[in-house]
Amino acid sequence: MNRRGRPKSDDPKIKLDNVRLKTSTLIDIELIADKLDITQSELIRSIIEKEVKILKSELNIKVLND
Repeated sequence: MNRRGRPKSDDPKIKLDNVRLKTSTLIDIELIADKLDITQSELIRSIIEKEVKILKSELNIKVLND
């Protein structure tokens, strides 16, 4: 088996291969998720969903399924 490239995440639901984050941000995510006793995926999903709602509101974007 050839194991080239970046290592796979321990959390299979998280897919950050196309997103580059600073090392300090990755450490922050790990620490915060651990303190909240949730997975990194749950934390990131929560942050993204909250920010998307804020941005949609600020940009006056309406989607039928909201």
